[in-house]
Parts: sequence; C-alpha cells; structure tokens
Amino acid sequence: MMMTKAALTISIVLWGAGVAAAAECQVPKQMKKEQKLPCVRAAAILVPQPTLTLEQLTNGPDFDSADPVKSRFAYFTGADDVACYFRPHYAFKQIKGQSLKFQCWHLDANRAFFSTKGDPLTVGEVKVVLEQNKGGENRGSLFERTDTANAHEIKADRIKVKYLRPAHPNHDTRFNEVFTEIAATRIMWALGFPADHDYPVATASCVGCDADPFADNQKDNRALLHDAPAVFKVATIERQLSWDDIDPENDETWSWQDAATFYGNGQFTRQQKVEYDAYRLALGLFTYHNAIDIQNRLACAQWKPGAEDPKICTQPMILVQDLGSTFGKNSFLGANPRGSFNDWKGQTVFSKPEACELRSTLDGPKQPLKEAQDLLITRLAALDRARVRAIFQVARFDIMDQKQVKRLRDSGAADVSAAALDEWTDVFMSHIDEIRNARNCKP
Repeated sequence: MMMTKAALTISIVLWGAGVAAAAECQVPKQMKKEQKLPCVRAAAILVPQPTLTLEQLTNGPDFDSADPVKSRFAYFTGADDVACYFRPHYAFKQIKGQSLKFQCWHLDANRAFFSTKGDPLTVGEVKVVLEQNKGGENRGSLFERTDTANAHEIKADRIKVKYLRPAHPNHDTRFNEVFTEIAATRIMWALGFPADHDYPVATASCVGCDADPFADNQKDNRALLHDAPAVFKVATIERQLSWDDIDPENDETWSWQDAATFYGNGQFTRQQKVEYDAYRLALGLFTYHNAIDIQNRLACAQWKPGAEDPKICTQPMILVQDLGSTFGKNSFLGANPRGSFNDWKGQTVFSKPEACELRSTLDGPKQPLKEAQDLLITRLAALDRARVRAIFQVARFDIMDQKQVKRLRDSGAADVSAAALDEWTDVFMSHIDEIRNARNCKP
C-alpha cells in the first residue's frame, strides 16, 4: 500500500507533541498468537490530531492539497465511477465477516493499472494466480499472461470495495456500512485516532467479478481486461492504513478484554489509560458497541532498524478496523441496526451522565478518566456543526435511511436531503454536548 503524504506525516510525528512514546515489543518470524499480548500491552491508540481544512476533510486523508492532480488516483468522491480488476480474497478467509465486499486492482479509464504510487503501469493481458500466504490461505497475485513461470508479480495498486445488494434504494439495511463506515472513519481521523481511509463512489465497475462475488465465494478471475464489468452502485472504497499488521499465525486481532485487563492491573501506563478512555468516549459518539476481536487490528507504525528475528516494533498500535456497525443501536434480536436514524436518535454516550458512566463500556470500567474527557473535549473543538454536517454529506447520510427520507418527504420538507443531514447532525452535536457536560469522571 502506498505511503501517502498524510500517512507519512503521521508516521514522522506520531510520538510528537502531546503523545507519549510507546514501549517496544518483539515480533519473531514464527510468532504464535499468545506472543502478541506484549504488543497489545505496549500499544498506543492516539495519534497527533491533524489540522484539516474543510477541503481536506471533505476529500479525505489521501488527498494531497500540495499536489491534487497526482493524488487524484488515491482518493475518491461520491461522483466517481471507479474501475478495477477482481482479486480473489475473501472466499479463502477462515472468518470473512458478513459485509458485502471484494478486493481488486485499481484501473484507470483506459483499463490500465496504477503502481502503488499512482504511476501508470504498461502491461499486456494479465492473469490471476492463487498463492498461499503464511497462514496457508490462498490469495490472488497478478501476472502478465505471457509470464508462464509466474516470475514477475505485478505490484499494482489495490483497493477494497464494499457494495450493496440489492442496489440502492432497495438494499438490505444490514449493509448500510457503505455509508456509516465513511462517516465514522472520517470523524476518527479528524479527532486524531487511527482509522482506515474510506471513500464514497457512485459506481465500482469490476472486471472479472460476478454479480455478487462475496456471497458467491468467488474464487477466480479469468477475465480479459476489456471484458464487460459487473457494476456496483453506491459503493465504498477503502485504503488501509500503511502500517504493517502484527499477525502471528495470520491473526492480526486484539481483544478489548485483554486491553481492559492491562488497564485494570496496572500494566498500562497512565498515558495509555487516558488514550484508552478517550477512545471509548469517541466511539460512543456514533454508538459503536461491536467489541469483538475480529473487528480490531494490531499494527506496527515503526520498526527498529537492523532488528531481523525477532523484529522489534517500537510503535505498536491498536485500532478498531471495522467501524461499520455504528449510527444505530445495540440489538439483542438479530443484526445490530446500522445507519438507522430512528434507532440512533435515542442513543446516548452515557447511561448516567451525572456519574460519568458509559452506556457501552467495551469491556472496560464504567467511568472514564477525567483526563480522557478533557483530552477529547479539546480535540472535539475541531468538529463544529458545519464540519460534522459536511462529513455526513460526504458519507451520503441524506440517502442512507429510506424510512427517514420517506418520513421527511411525507411531512412536506422543502429540501429532504438537507433536512436529513440536519437531523443526523443535531443528534451528533448532542453527543458532543454530553461529553462536555458529563460530571464526576474518574479523577
């Protein structure tokens, strides 16, 4: 994955002003799952808060204002029609989740590939070859068809696409993650918490995809580059953070329960506790409550030079990698609602604001630290109403919840889209006020 200018800046200043240095941890080549716990114990969550113009916030973290033309391949907008070439991936994963998604190699308008830096790649017809990764799972690699020995892999830019089925507006609301994940990741980025880079697109045209590659467990791609693509409407494209996964036995996850244990038994430093509590407060802004290991990623932002086996990670990081199960509520009956205004509007950050008790503790203590509350309040100053509304507009919250849209239309709203965005913004701003006004957080 390319190192964007924004990501590079984070890497350089990661442990700069106001952010404590993380402890290091060992990452041997034959690392076992149980050996990753020291990396979780040493990990940080917070990064320096970026200073964002409204243009940068709207275009996303891969937009480079100093070179918008060069960075254009790296970020996407809701008006873009994006083409790509299918890469078999999720059909081979042991646990692949439920959201509809696929991976593919990014193509330009002429069906040519990009390098990971955005330069055009001159290649002929291509083929997909399945190769086993270190965990024994098959993955697709790209080669020219004339490369009979599969000696020269094409290192082309790769993206992840989430899609709807059936197409909007009659889609299954379980798949509203194509909307919610954009808003949640954009909010976390603006607050200085690590998050993958998610973008809206009008359509994703996938050469070699069938009509529903995720549900069909599609395992191959034999298409020619100019074959007719499958077209997915109202899709999302994700670029993963450029940090390396720490993935012993092909398991890059961490658990909230382990983090809570380190918090409670004194193995986390005071700064780690503050970051952990600030993170839980921030996740409460959009009602994240899906605290299962598979949603989390353990990564290394920086390696110690010269260390080979074991490698030494000097900046281990933990983050929630899937923020789609948000803007709804925790449901004990079936799937948690996502992107449902009626479900979300009654949710709160705190169950008892007068006692600073969180509604969703994510396996941690009910009361966050006062230092964490103060830290987040300071960072929330960057999210005024206009910026929050702009994030919801980029994420297409004005078309996400069709029940909300119908209610507003039936009520005679002059501008249904504007009214929908205002309602989402009103609730989010009330959650910011909750955090500001909560009393008696832990001293």
